[in-house]
Amino acid sequence: MMETMYKIRTLEKLVDVGTEDGLIDKTISKLIQYKTGKIERELQELEGAMKKFESKYHKDTETFYEQFEDGGLGDEMDFFEWYALCDMHKRIIQRLNIAERG
Repeated sequence: MMETMYKIRTLEKLVDVGTEDGLIDKTISKLIQYKTGKIERELQELEGAMKKFESKYHKDTETFYEQFEDGGLGDEMDFFEWYALCDMHKRIIQRLNIAERG
């Protein structure tokens, strides 16, 4: 990860001093498109897993999350897994928002 950040900073410095030739912009745009697509696929997979819990327990994820946070549900393993999926969903949405701004 540190090596990647070093390379990104190097590219940033090169662009800052005027060595931009269009290739960097096109390449970065393609990388962002690739990452956005990958994140969207992760999101679909995660939402599919959440839908299974919604069907099983006859409630939407938002309602479940509020009830779980309030302590209104038991200690079933499914609930902890569903809750973990909710947290993962939040992080994926954050990453997707960042990628889409790029």
